Amino acid sequence: MTEFNEFLDDQARLRTLAEASRLNLDSNELPVAAGQPLIEDFGDVVDRREYLTDDPSFGFPLLNPFSVLSDRQAGKLWPIYQSEQDLARIRGRAHNLITLTPTHAGVLDALANYVLGQGFTFTARAVGDHAAQLAAAVQATIDRFLDDNAFSGCLDRELHVRSREDGEAFLVLDCRPNGRVTARFLECEQITQPADPRPLEDWLGYGEDFSSCWMFGIHTPVRQTNHVLGYHVIYDGGGLDWDYISAGQMEHVKRNVTANAKRGVSDFFPVLGDLEREAKLRRNTAESAALQAAIAWILETPAGALQSQVQALGSPDFYTAYTKPLQNGGGKQQSVSRYPPGTVLRPSAGLQYKPGPMGSERNPNFLLVGQYVLRAIAVRWNMPEYLISADASNANYASALVAESPFVKAREGDQQFYKRHFRSLIWKVVRLAWQAGRFARFGVAWDTLEASLEIKIDAPVVATRDALKLAQTQALQIGLGILSRHTAAAQAGLDYDAEVAQGAAVQNSAAPATGRIKHQNDESLSHGHSP
Repeated sequence: MTEFNEFLDDQARLRTLAEASRLNLDSNELPVAAGQPLIEDFGDVVDRREYLTDDPSFGFPLLNPFSVLSDRQAGKLWPIYQSEQDLARIRGRAHNLITLTPTHAGVLDALANYVLGQGFTFTARAVGDHAAQLAAAVQATIDRFLDDNAFSGCLDRELHVRSREDGEAFLVLDCRPNGRVTARFLECEQITQPADPRPLEDWLGYGEDFSSCWMFGIHTPVRQTNHVLGYHVIYDGGGLDWDYISAGQMEHVKRNVTANAKRGVSDFFPVLGDLEREAKLRRNTAESAALQAAIAWILETPAGALQSQVQALGSPDFYTAYTKPLQNGGGKQQSVSRYPPGTVLRPSAGLQYKPGPMGSERNPNFLLVGQYVLRAIAVRWNMPEYLISADASNANYASALVAESPFVKAREGDQQFYKRHFRSLIWKVVRLAWQAGRFARFGVAWDTLEASLEIKIDAPVVATRDALKLAQTQALQIGLGILSRHTAAAQAGLDYDAEVAQGAAVQNSAAPATGRIKHQNDESLSHGHSP
């Protein structure tokens, strides 16, 4: 029993050490002594976050194998982040990769091409016939917002890139004269916790009976971190130039986290180490190959050869001298060997020519390792190998982009994710326009307007389809009355209204069905049956 109690005491001490280490950045929750850096006996400071890049058999998480309430309290997400410094470290590594490596940028472009394609289409539809004019006015407001902010192909792609690279994107909506709405992005570093939130809460009108949580700069009730009230924004390093933006004017797109987590995490977080290793391997292989390629061959002399004999080898006709310019000015005489095309070398007896480093059999292994690392990275997005490695030698394009492939299913899931945020964004735009009096002539309250309309969003098709089969299927669905021509045009990557304006015929949707009935009747008559 004594040994068991000692074991429990040891576990309690380890748990206390782990908890103090994990919360060392929250100085208001710990004693002053616990917030001090840990120092080794030989003077080195202990890196409390070393476990993020260290061997899995070391670090505090294994010393504390149990999850505790504080792991994800107040919008935290342990073990990914516990503070704004953790998020800044993740974003910084992702920013460096997108700046310095083509693989990172290529992944983002490929994902945007398949998720967004030529852009989403937004349609305001009336729920019932009585709101047709209201739907037309709302549609005009939506179209104006999309045009004013270059949404398709510009703003939507930047939002996509930001949300994947940083794990989140903050899009602020500002109402201009005449009810026009403009959008602007905020940097993730601008959303930060206020130093003293009490005066801000008094200014907002929250009494002492209301408990707020301001962790990570996002204002929520203390027990409901998924219920966002607003955002604390700064425009300078000292926080003197600040602003409070309500949730109704901000669309916060966060990825890869739970609903209670206040901030998103980069798509690249799980593969940052592999991306850095692949970039280093590619750079070092290319540099080494460039240096080794300058060595044509190595001349091996027999044992016992003197240096003077080696220097006398070769024909002097192949040697020439030139002046090599120096960085600080001047020049240096240097002799080089030049071998014109068709030169035949006849080494002396006992001499052998051996291939240089580029002839080594080890070099292809570096390429194999690089391909292996890229395949491991591609698993993060269910990508076919050729999309990330640019190696189409073993790719089957037809099977990689069919409707049943994991990549297509993953991108269709992404489209649903962004549809939800785009729909929320458009409704916020419509509400700001309503508050500015854009729909005052209809005399409708906001609840009535919201209940009278729906926002339909169509996304481009991800899977590769046969154009003829798609057209035949659409014609059948339109004839049955289960598909609209607007949706069919969106599936085909066309703008229906623009095509009609350019002269496309507007046909009666019942015509295809009538044609099929007549065809069936004619066929019946040909078999001797009355219609």
